[in-house]
Amino acid sequence: MNKRRILALMIVLLMASATGCGKSDINNESDEESSGSEASVEVVSGVSADSAEEDSASVLDSSEDYWSKLYSEAKECPNAANFVGEWYGGEHSSYSGEITITDQSEKGFHFSGFFYYYLHTGEMEGDALFVKDNVAVYKSTESEDEYLSFEMDGDTMHVKQEGLLGLGMNVWAGRDYTREKKAFINDDILNKAYTESQLSEIKKLIGDELYENHFKFGTEIGAVGYKDTETKSGEKCRFVDCLVPTYGTEYTAVLMDDGKIYLKLKVYGTCDKLYTNDSAYTGEDVPETVSE
Repeated sequence: MNKRRILALMIVLLMASATGCGKSDINNESDEESSGSEASVEVVSGVSADSAEEDSASVLDSSEDYWSKLYSEAKECPNAANFVGEWYGGEHSSYSGEITITDQSEKGFHFSGFFYYYLHTGEMEGDALFVKDNVAVYKSTESEDEYLSFEMDGDTMHVKQEGLLGLGMNVWAGRDYTREKKAFINDDILNKAYTESQLSEIKKLIGDELYENHFKFGTEIGAVGYKDTETKSGEKCRFVDCLVPTYGTEYTAVLMDDGKIYLKLKVYGTCDKLYTNDSAYTGEDVPETVSE
């Protein structure tokens, strides 16, 4: 957890010291061919800001009256389910959470959690009280009518959030958690979306700084979609797009089967340029592709 917090601070400093795109609007440096795309596939890896408040599959109600009534029913539960341990939630590393539960007794347990929304992070801890053998509820000590519930359902712990609970900035604790730390959908996303030769060519086109600090880092933590398709003129290609909320970086890329690359990279406040190794290309954006 500490590494992620340190990383977030480092990235903010990097953004503050950005020096711009550094190369021409249309960069024609190499005609080196890259290998073709894989079999037809469409993949989306990421979470939009609109889906920040992810509801778990909990059977609990969500009205304020329900929450206050539920919390008032706190009682000792000598046969309560075992909540103790490390819990992991989220399908994407940039929209996920980790909760540690300790000190369980008949009355409840202590919890601490750390949660991510891209470069925004938040944490909380407190004591949840049992209201049923498989349900415990935490009430905020800072704000009225803000709660966090924990509901055991087989191997899954449904966590439901009412109110911000000191988080905010789209950071959210409510989701399903398991004891098993599962692979994220964006694990190794760079090598899923691109071939090694394509990555090498992109690095040549945009330079080391933009490649490492925005293209590579943005792809690894961002909302990425990629699919094999074709251009409006009928050329086979792979289309990739990436958006990184909280970081000010986004791009679209069209990767031709014949090795031509078109990359439109936008870095907030410093860069909005097209890079390509196609010396004959005169467009200001990537070639238009066929939409499914």
